[in-house]
Amino acid sequence: MRTQKVVKWSRLLLLCTAVSSLVFAAACSNNNSGGSGDKVTITMTYTGDENATKVLKARIDKYLDKSLNIDVQVTPIPGGEYWDKVTTMFAGGTQPDVLFMSEPLKKFASQGKLLDMNPYIEASSTFNKDDFYPASLEFYQYDGKQYGIPQDLNTALFFYNEDMFKAAGLKTPWESYEEGNWTWETYLEDAKKLTLKDGDRFAQFGTSYPGIGPWWYSAWVFTNGGSYLNEDSTKSAFNDPKVIAALAFTSELSNKYNVAPSPAGGGQDVTGMSFATGKIAMEANFSWAIGGYKTLPFKWNVAPMPVASTDIDPLTTYIHNSGFSISKDTKHADEAWAVIEALSTPDSYSDDAASRGIIPPRPSVVDKKEILNAEGMPSNAKIISQMLQKGKLYQFTETTAEEDQVYITYGDQILNKKVTPEEGAKKIAEEIDAILSKEK
Repeated sequence: MRTQKVVKWSRLLLLCTAVSSLVFAAACSNNNSGGSGDKVTITMTYTGDENATKVLKARIDKYLDKSLNIDVQVTPIPGGEYWDKVTTMFAGGTQPDVLFMSEPLKKFASQGKLLDMNPYIEASSTFNKDDFYPASLEFYQYDGKQYGIPQDLNTALFFYNEDMFKAAGLKTPWESYEEGNWTWETYLEDAKKLTLKDGDRFAQFGTSYPGIGPWWYSAWVFTNGGSYLNEDSTKSAFNDPKVIAALAFTSELSNKYNVAPSPAGGGQDVTGMSFATGKIAMEANFSWAIGGYKTLPFKWNVAPMPVASTDIDPLTTYIHNSGFSISKDTKHADEAWAVIEALSTPDSYSDDAASRGIIPPRPSVVDKKEILNAEGMPSNAKIISQMLQKGKLYQFTETTAEEDQVYITYGDQILNKKVTPEEGAKKIAEEIDAILSKEK
């Protein structure tokens, strides 16, 4: 009897051990995000229109390795609300794992809210740093660390209505550029000849409303070799004669020469005139506008920005950048990187460009025929790749949002003739210096 009991207990012990092993193995399997266990949810915030959000989700679905078992939940937030909402999310501890990032990069990085991606980049088999435009990666660097990855680039461009130039018998901006004569003087003379009146009413303007303000206006400052800040971004450079000359020239397009809609009247939107309506012959804009202009009912094209003098390289223009960062406190850093890595492969960037008409940050993708020579792209789009190689970044700082309000305030006053360009530049320099000194 005793022997039989021992045997029975031995068999029971073996059975329990086997069951325990199976349970342990199953538990290990479920905890392995690369296997077939529970999904890891990655939250992601994005600002973009309905089509951009749709394209983003499609790229994630197509290029994210499904064996990683990652579920990505994208929360679209309107551009005007985005930064306030994301800031609130961080303050409340509900920040996303992956977030859309652009101008406020240094603010978030300086507050310790973002993850350094350098270790992931170095270990990646698909992320080739040499295949990115230099400025695209530099934008996301702070204190020697990489806090973001670019999604798309945009460069300041000059758009012009070819039909209007042909009707007026004028050389196009591109032709003037190729001749080495695309200067402020040429641009102004063309704008005068392309401004038409019907009695006392303007029927057509030669150029668009020349807004003076934050980062986007830097394209004009660059055309005269100027800069918003000194080299180490510690003081304002707005008192530089090069900057003042740019302020004077652009404000006089409407205030003195009447070749652009008057800012006092609200600009082109209030007058009902815009480049897209065919009522304005030229406009300074960015390459992101190409996608929306592909279906315009007239022939148009692009050229570099006009420069103050021929000794300034017109290809050294302003570059804008947008992309993605990872929250430092994410609980799923590996999976968050996997999402960004999937979005930054050449094929993924190529799909994004084809769907939205944007410019990817990898030259190997941009140089493909289907990008710059795609249907609807202007014939001069080939220049964009050269501009991205030579272009400059705006000097975003930790206090950019505060600085922007200064540029907007005095930019409007200059355009509305409440202060002279010299007076406005002096006020801007004083207030920017005060803001920057508080950061020391």
